[in-house]
Amino acid sequence: MLWPDDEPWPICHEPHRSENEGYAPDDIRDARAAGARPSSRPWPRGQDGPVPFVALAQFFRRDIPGLACGPGGADLVQLFRCPWVHGPYPDRRYTLRWRDAMRTERAERFLGTPPEAPLLRWEHELPEPCVLHPEEVDTYPWAEGDTLPASLIARIDAWDDARAAEHGPDAVSYQYDLSIPPGWRIGGCPTWASTGPMAIGCASCGSPMRLLLTADGYETDGGSHSWAPLEDRDPDLSGTESIPGSPSVARPTRLRFGRDQDLHVFVCPAEPGHAPRWVLA
Repeated sequence: MLWPDDEPWPICHEPHRSENEGYAPDDIRDARAAGARPSSRPWPRGQDGPVPFVALAQFFRRDIPGLACGPGGADLVQLFRCPWVHGPYPDRRYTLRWRDAMRTERAERFLGTPPEAPLLRWEHELPEPCVLHPEEVDTYPWAEGDTLPASLIARIDAWDDARAAEHGPDAVSYQYDLSIPPGWRIGGCPTWASTGPMAIGCASCGSPMRLLLTADGYETDGGSHSWAPLEDRDPDLSGTESIPGSPSVARPTRLRFGRDQDLHVFVCPAEPGHAPRWVLA
């Protein structure tokens, strides 16, 4: 994460829910290197105060032309998540930091090792460092509710049924193979697999919000195998069987959002300085 050394790291000061056990970040790293699962540790008493946010990702507009501008024309966005949960339900806290990339890169020194929470509730709270290789694709709306005209959704459903009858489980379908790819993505259309379509409005001005980015626990899955890169496939197999199930391919970041949901981050197109909204769907 591009972070000037003299700038305070973001801290979550809200009350956190105490846990019974957790996983130390170094134990997680050692277990991953050994191809094993980490062992948990007892949760220390009183360990529910302020905690450093975990850096999840950063994106530069010079790499991704479709990335929305932040306040003041900021062209670098950084995403963070609190590693601990809030309240009686597993509520999460996220935050965005917008920067001017050129000005930030001129800092004298950068933070090498960010502060970490002593324990994480789950192993999948710790991101596995990886480099993104952006690829531009067209996306189309989720075909449900009023996202598309009812007559068009009916035609899509009929086309899907005909394909499934002809080709079986490996048949290409609109929802999984043609409309929206799995994985991390900037802009495009949101998926609504677990919630159904939702209207997302700005809490400050009421404007319809724009999807800034989507964070996903999986880059590939059996339901949308057409999006898997050829480099990640087994050339001797076809369909869903050609996609290896190793974490390095299917889950390169090792993160998870909700119950295998997508995290959608929406921003206000009328005023980039208005608060973003976080939606698990």
